[in-house]
Amino acid sequence: MGENKGTENLERFGYKQELKRELGFWGVFIYGVGMMVPIAPVIVFGAVTAASMGHMALAYLIAVIPMSFTAYSYGQMAGAYPIAGSAFTYTQRAIHPYAGFFAGWTILLDYALFPILNYIVVGIFVQMMFPSLPYWGIVITAIVLITVVNLLGVKSVSRVNAFLVIFMLLAVLYTVVSSFTSLAQGVGWGFSTLPFYNPETFEMSALLVGTSIACFSFMGFDAMTTLAEEVHEPGKTLSRGTISVCFFMAFLFILQAYCAQSVHPDWTLFESADTAFFEAIGRAGGQTLVTFVSISVIAGALANAIDSQAGVARVLYGMGRDEALPGRIFAYLHPRTKAPVYTLLILAVVAIIGATQDMETIITMINFGALSAFMLVNLSVISHYFIRQNRRKGWDVVRYLLVPFFGFLTCLLLFVNLSPRAKTAGGIWVAIGFVYLMLSTGFFRKRAKILDAFEE
Repeated sequence: MGENKGTENLERFGYKQELKRELGFWGVFIYGVGMMVPIAPVIVFGAVTAASMGHMALAYLIAVIPMSFTAYSYGQMAGAYPIAGSAFTYTQRAIHPYAGFFAGWTILLDYALFPILNYIVVGIFVQMMFPSLPYWGIVITAIVLITVVNLLGVKSVSRVNAFLVIFMLLAVLYTVVSSFTSLAQGVGWGFSTLPFYNPETFEMSALLVGTSIACFSFMGFDAMTTLAEEVHEPGKTLSRGTISVCFFMAFLFILQAYCAQSVHPDWTLFESADTAFFEAIGRAGGQTLVTFVSISVIAGALANAIDSQAGVARVLYGMGRDEALPGRIFAYLHPRTKAPVYTLLILAVVAIIGATQDMETIITMINFGALSAFMLVNLSVISHYFIRQNRRKGWDVVRYLLVPFFGFLTCLLLFVNLSPRAKTAGGIWVAIGFVYLMLSTGFFRKRAKILDAFEE
């Protein structure tokens, strides 16, 4: 019944059901958890703690506010337009096709660079554990494995993802139990509220900078909506899924930040920002815990690479189907697995090239792309429901105006606090997109195909 309903909704927008509907709520939930990576604080702990002057737990608590507003907006738009394409689809239909193109173009920085970031992480951590293995051999092997999993179809993605997510959750549990045991024995600050507010080091400007970095850990819940055409009852399932995953992951992030900051209070004594989290939890669980978490980082990187590659392939599929990109390449699906074969192979080649870049550059560009798309999706809710559908009575004012408006403002605040490097790199990417759009539409004289489909 749910599959038929989803198919009918899709046909209502002029598309045929080509992708397989195989996922329910828990499949989507696990996908979202894998995409956001339960042990994400490990990667950014040193940078966020230093930037926020020892207030990472508070930075996460603040970051969840705009992320939860935006997760709500994604869920509402998934109900209105249960179509693959996510931010691209929502913005082009709710605001304007050209705005939709830029939403899709900027979110590509998020989805396309996430796999590359994870391949780099896998290469670094595997080589740390096995120094004799060549870095590029590890990276290329990871790229091949992830591409093969995605070529097998979305059910294969879901199964592999579930295993990796369980492993990461065990690492989080191990970290929390070890830290709480140590805190009870008097290690560090013990149990206190100082990780949330330390009057000796608190500065609001520093906290906002730290929060803009911490929001990196939340990138990924939006990718759940790219599976709209592979989910039973997409409107209901994705609305519940985006909010549930956002709050669940916020709880895990805050908990890990609290543990690490509590057992290692002085953030100025870390030997390296890259190893700061391991230095902290080493005080709680020793080398055994450090090794287990290191392995979980590799598992998390693989899970996120699987999910983000699947997500960007669906965005490109949606853009190719609407001829915003060459349809013969990006809209092609394998007859049996229904996987976007050419897109996945192109992404594998791009990943090999991208793995030559440094991690900091990639992270800053991911944040630029994600926050840009988040702002447009929040505005899409207002445009679609509050303006076009005239939903302005009672709670509708809160649901379709105030919540997405606050989501837009808080994302804008984080966007403004991005580093100059992020804004420069992101601005160059937007400029490239503008030139492409200008040339592909004959200097904006050609009517976009999606306008005809929308009016019909």
